[in-house]
Amino acid sequence: LFWLASAALFLIYHIYIYDDSTSLPMTPLAKLTPGKHNINHIPFPPSEHKVSVVLMNHSRPRMIKESTLVPTLLQHPSVEEVVLLHTNPKTAFKFVHPKVVNVDATKENDQMGLSVRFYFCQLVKSDWVLHVDDDMEFTEKTLNEMLSEFSKNTHRIVGRFGRNRKENSSFNGYCSKDTSKESEVILTKFMVMERDTCSAFFKYSHLIWEDVILNNGEGPLWNGEDIFMSLVSNHVYGAGSENINYAMDWLDVRSAPEELKDYTDGKFDISGGFSGLRFWSFGWWRSLLNRNRHYSYRGVLWKQAKERLELSEPYVR
Repeated sequence: LFWLASAALFLIYHIYIYDDSTSLPMTPLAKLTPGKHNINHIPFPPSEHKVSVVLMNHSRPRMIKESTLVPTLLQHPSVEEVVLLHTNPKTAFKFVHPKVVNVDATKENDQMGLSVRFYFCQLVKSDWVLHVDDDMEFTEKTLNEMLSEFSKNTHRIVGRFGRNRKENSSFNGYCSKDTSKESEVILTKFMVMERDTCSAFFKYSHLIWEDVILNNGEGPLWNGEDIFMSLVSNHVYGAGSENINYAMDWLDVRSAPEELKDYTDGKFDISGGFSGLRFWSFGWWRSLLNRNRHYSYRGVLWKQAKERLELSEPYVR
């Protein structure tokens, strides 16, 4: 009985709890791999091409007010503007700075959910658009390197966090492990893309709007918008079965301090805010359940969106 129980716990942990996105220790060989280590690394100059930033303020205003994210953006010479979308009237505030455009996006958020970032992406000044989550922190050097990589080929999405789907695996194929270099999907946590591609999101949104998003969605409206945007981008640029988006998993991008959240146990986090092992905590179990449902839903959205886009007409600008 003891061995049966141990085996059951092992399976439960590795199928429903374990998150393989945790990086393995860096080996001596990996430290010598270009792009994986910053010793003797030649710094990238700021991009001469200007970029607009789209940043959403919904449930964590202290992240925007107190973390290093916004100061880094405002001081960067390549950043032309920061479009700050206030999607929740309870947390809205006015950020006063010449580069900041405060937008009351409450009504748009009610109608479009997380895809509101791509709606306002169409209206920014620059034809390069940086999407970043409010809980990310990075240096000027990191942004320089990502913009430099994007400039080599702007007909793709470039970012720090990439994903590839694994058919016939748990969570309907969704894998939370960070990918490196050529990837199918780039997360909106920290990514850059062309402004015009944002319009294509809404051209094809009807493909999964009713049955996937409205009837079977998990979390906020249009959860999984980053997956759909990447797949649409692949379709727009005629990628076919090739992965043309680019994940720079070696970039120094980190999460802002947890104390800047005004809640615990990932209560308002889209993915459940799951972390660590705290079997004794009800909040931990709730976060685990939310994360698993979130992952499974993203797997379904990914599969359905990809199949339907493949059957769609070529994109015409």
